[in-house]
Amino acid sequence: MPGKRLVLLLDGTWNSSEDNTSVWRLSQLVAPQDAAGVPQPCYYTAGVGTPHGERIRGGVLGYGLDRDVIGAYRWLMGHYDQGDQIFLFGFSRGAFTARSVAGMIARCGLLRPGSPLSVEELYERYRLDDRAPSFVELHQTKNLPASDKRLLRHSRRVPVKMIGVWDTVGALGIPFGNIPGISRRRFGFHNTRLSTIFEHAYQALALDEHRAAFTPTLWTRFTPDTPDPPGKRRVRPTIVEQRWFAGAHANVGGGIAGDDLPQLPLAWLMKKASELGLAWRGEVVPTGYEIGAPIHDSFRSFLGGFYRIFKLGRRFHRRIAAPAVPGEKGTWLSVNETIDASVFDRWRKSSGYRPPDLRRWAAGVRMDPAKLRGTVDARSGAVIEPPASLAPRAPRRTSAKKRG
Repeated sequence: MPGKRLVLLLDGTWNSSEDNTSVWRLSQLVAPQDAAGVPQPCYYTAGVGTPHGERIRGGVLGYGLDRDVIGAYRWLMGHYDQGDQIFLFGFSRGAFTARSVAGMIARCGLLRPGSPLSVEELYERYRLDDRAPSFVELHQTKNLPASDKRLLRHSRRVPVKMIGVWDTVGALGIPFGNIPGISRRRFGFHNTRLSTIFEHAYQALALDEHRAAFTPTLWTRFTPDTPDPPGKRRVRPTIVEQRWFAGAHANVGGGIAGDDLPQLPLAWLMKKASELGLAWRGEVVPTGYEIGAPIHDSFRSFLGGFYRIFKLGRRFHRRIAAPAVPGEKGTWLSVNETIDASVFDRWRKSSGYRPPDLRRWAAGVRMDPAKLRGTVDARSGAVIEPPASLAPRAPRRTSAKKRG
């Protein structure tokens, strides 16, 4: 029998169980054990800015992120046994937190229970980012200083089975530019990149979010200008998909009362996790009515409308399949972006749904969105997944019950 499946669920800014986000819903849907009796313990935490008095400090300035990363890492440290599988889920800044926890494990390993090294000590090392050698690099280095030998004795390299996130938003996200005394560098050390210890990574992205402060953080991969020499050992890459869905930030990650749009990305991520063995207490089955559900105008309503005034009404448009970004001795390019079939279903259903960047994308790949059926590769426009039947039908009941 395999080990436990450890499930961590990290909610978004200002979100808690009362908001019924997709992260909270997942926390209620994870089965305590699968049909074979494999335990699936869960850890859920509300988003930054939810404790009393932290709405501005946490929600706008990003405070509380350190505490959330340390708390999730400490829970893993206390529950992980050799052979266990780790599943990380998060929405918005909770997605950033989930990816930061995974990044801390990739850089520093997972401390063994009872280690003389504290999580706080390890976190200080993590803050050094590339200035300190990673856990993998330490194993390949001779004549290590005592502090590095100590880390190797008391930490261990563990894989992450799956990271599933909704619309990752960076740690700071200051909506009005620079604020005196607050620096984005305070949070710049967080490692949200891909790692060889990640087996699967999936992200649902909001096509219709127009706040620049909520720019998504996509997974990217570096391609060097000079090809690797023949015979160099290649590491199996992480299986990645980053799928665009219709809707604003909260339409994709949940939290708006009476909103059907979150059903589609939630069902997609649950399916991906199911394929990797995670068992659920119930299903989320799209009914077809999601295609016509209203899209929340977050740009107009954010901060009581003040954000729109500050931005002089100029909306930010997210870029599908953005071009490669030059780096030192190579380029960075987003990994495996796709566009969900429901986006094209909505285009056909509503003549008023014509997102500017979707039109730009369609012109670039020389495709007519009205004729596309199925999920497509965002770089080529090729259909990679045939359309599911989404004809409206009566909703199915699930057996999910709220945990006491």
